[in-house]
Amino acid sequence: MSFSEILNHVKQIICTLFALILPFIGIGDIEDYGSKAPEAEEVTRIMSFNVRNGELERGKNVPQLIADYMPDSVGLQECEGTWYMSLSTYLKNCYGIVGVGRLTGIKCIGEATAIMYRKDKYDLVDSGTFWLSETPDKVSVGWDAQHNRTCTWIILKDKQTGEEYAHINTHLDHMGEQARTNGLALVLEKAESFDMPVVVTGDFNFPKSDPLYTQLISGNLTDTQDVAETTMYGKTYHGYNGGEDGEPIDFICVNGKITDVKEYRIVRDVYGDTYISDHFPIFADMVF
Repeated sequence: MSFSEILNHVKQIICTLFALILPFIGIGDIEDYGSKAPEAEEVTRIMSFNVRNGELERGKNVPQLIADYMPDSVGLQECEGTWYMSLSTYLKNCYGIVGVGRLTGIKCIGEATAIMYRKDKYDLVDSGTFWLSETPDKVSVGWDAQHNRTCTWIILKDKQTGEEYAHINTHLDHMGEQARTNGLALVLEKAESFDMPVVVTGDFNFPKSDPLYTQLISGNLTDTQDVAETTMYGKTYHGYNGGEDGEPIDFICVNGKITDVKEYRIVRDVYGDTYISDHFPIFADMVF
């Protein structure tokens, strides 16, 4: 571990300790849920959202957006301990959260590829995290990656229907080409291991014009943006500058057991005085 990573790790621990006191200083659950939720009960909404690490001044806007759009599950990237705790606090009456820090392997400590799910609607059947490296079962950095990278997965069971689906969420390295290639292969291998509807979300750090995108959708996965009855186009990373022109680097893909995708949307809403993050959240509505 480099000196800069150690410093960042210490910073994350301090921020997490601060976040732990949030429930005791008058911050409670968000009460306004579902103002932009799907109208049809049979629709399952999946979201992918790079929340941008740190920056607590956005602390309530991020959970409010999730509460407004009411996804059944949402894959989060750059979910540091501060986000882990503030999201758990603000959304505690409706959402559960899983995921461990990429540098620690410990819940709430460090940056995670976390997944939030509606605990009012689903039972958590199983979950786990693996590292995108040569030793996926251990805290590790892989190949030529600049950072440790992880993939979190979860199996959810609908409390009423008994139907299950798997949600896989990841964040590929932004520098290492070999790490992106091999990391993606591990994610795809995990997706193939489930005999049920599977959704894959993430910040993949490559656009649709990259050969790795072809690898992403060359097997049993389909990009919801391309098959949704109602869709939209444009970039997902914008660096707080907004705009539409460009290619996405965040994707929501589904396996062959999910064929009815109703809508794909890039959420360009502004909360407060600025954009909600340096990435636009995306969601896809589907029927299993």
